[in-house]
Amino acid sequence: MIRLAVAGAAGRMGRCVLEAAAHDSRFEVVAAIDLGTQQFIPACDVLIDFTDAAGTMEWLKTCESRRLPMVMGTTGHDESQLTRIAQVSHAIPIVKAANFSVGMQVVLNALGRIAKELGDEYDVEIVETHHRHKIDAPSGTALTLLAELQRSDDQNRDRKGAGNAVRSPPVDGTTVVFGRHGKVGDRPKGQIGMHSIRMGDVVGQHEIHFSGPGETITIRHVAQSRETFAAGALRAAAWVIGKHPGMYSMRNVLGTD
Repeated sequence: MIRLAVAGAAGRMGRCVLEAAAHDSRFEVVAAIDLGTQQFIPACDVLIDFTDAAGTMEWLKTCESRRLPMVMGTTGHDESQLTRIAQVSHAIPIVKAANFSVGMQVVLNALGRIAKELGDEYDVEIVETHHRHKIDAPSGTALTLLAELQRSDDQNRDRKGAGNAVRSPPVDGTTVVFGRHGKVGDRPKGQIGMHSIRMGDVVGQHEIHFSGPGETITIRHVAQSRETFAAGALRAAAWVIGKHPGMYSMRNVLGTD
């Protein structure tokens, strides 16, 4: 049986993970830790983190010192925190995902091919909607969608002989614009629009719009409950045990990458 620790156990996702684990014969929950509690945890096989960006960094220290695999569902990390997470992945296996939904992985897998086949005559907009309590915007999933589109664009440029530089999601408005206001003028070619909506108790909805000559294609993923994320996180927790140190994604967990 897998001995599981859950950090952020009192939060929305933490509670869902605990509930799902209680009905999963693979797991025994040995620690359910809330934010602000002590960092000691009993012997366990894997830790699932659904805290906040600062909480992740504290649990990262614990997991590194104990060589404990980590499943990271927290989003909103800044560049220095992401760099530190990458460094620790050389010592322990980490599954980091902004979205543990299997359906979202299908969307991500298809996104690059769709963008490639439609070509640069199609404008792209990403719209994400979450509950009023979500603290980061855009969502981690929306940024992952953006990165996938940019990776596809880079690959297309490589095929055309335009270089192979790796780009992080830009924030200066030249390639991606976060919302629009005022007299913005004509839309620049190649721009990606990113929009965040916060309202009510929406679990999570992401839309990718491709609009070109005479038509619009919309891909929409709607999370109807947090249970789908909890199931994915447990799947990742079972998978990561025994893996070599490294940074893994849900694509690795599902065997699609």
